[in-house]
Amino acid sequence: MPLNHNDQLHIIRDLLQDHYTDCAGSPSECAQLERLAAHLMQNGEVHEEVRNILTNINEYSHTGFTHQHLDEHITSHLPHLETWINTIQTHHPY
Repeated sequence: MPLNHNDQLHIIRDLLQDHYTDCAGSPSECAQLERLAAHLMQNGEVHEEVRNILTNINEYSHTGFTHQHLDEHITSHLPHLETWINTIQTHHPY
C-alpha cells in the first residue's frame, strides 16, 4: 500500500525528531529525508508553510548525507530541527 502525503510527513517528522532528540543520525536517514522532502515539495495537498520548509529540510538532508561529521551537522541545526518539527506537527498532526 503506497504512503500518502500525511504518512510521508509523519516519517519526516519522526526522523527529524530522532535527530533532534539523539543529536545523531545516519547517512541513510538523511537520504530518506531528502527523497521524501523532494517528493512532497511538489504536492499541492501539503500545507504551503510546510512546503516552504521542505526546501530547507531537503538541503539539510543533502548536506548531512555526505557530511564527514554528521553528529556535528545535526547539532548545528538543532534550532531548525525544532522549528521544522513544530511546523509539520501544527499543519499535519497525527
